[in-house]
Amino acid sequence: MEFDVELETAIVELARTGGSRPLKELAPGDWTSVHVLIGPATGDAIEKKLGRPVEITGDGTYDGDYIQDGDLLVFQRDGEIVRMVSLGQVGALAEGEYRADVTLREQDGTIKIVDPDGRPAGR
Repeated sequence: MEFDVELETAIVELARTGGSRPLKELAPGDWTSVHVLIGPATGDAIEKKLGRPVEITGDGTYDGDYIQDGDLLVFQRDGEIVRMVSLGQVGALAEGEYRADVTLREQDGTIKIVDPDGRPAGR
């Protein structure tokens, strides 16, 4: 797990200034889906939501648990975890699993996750 200060800053700035940005642009990489979890969360709860065992270590963790108040983004490629990112204290995204083609859009000071056609995203 790692803190991604650039992603955190981009999301906060988007909420402040408005507009929209593709998530893939903000968090580039070889991933096909992202699972957003709200912290803090136990390792057991994270495993249950992801549907598989996962090692919870690194920035923002303690003793196998995610201890930050903000969002945890679990980027996956074809069902395998490729990156786990903590947004620290920023809890701006809705919990759920999303495809790589989603866009983050500011609406009334909050961030909405939408599909390319503008409809609310989620699986």
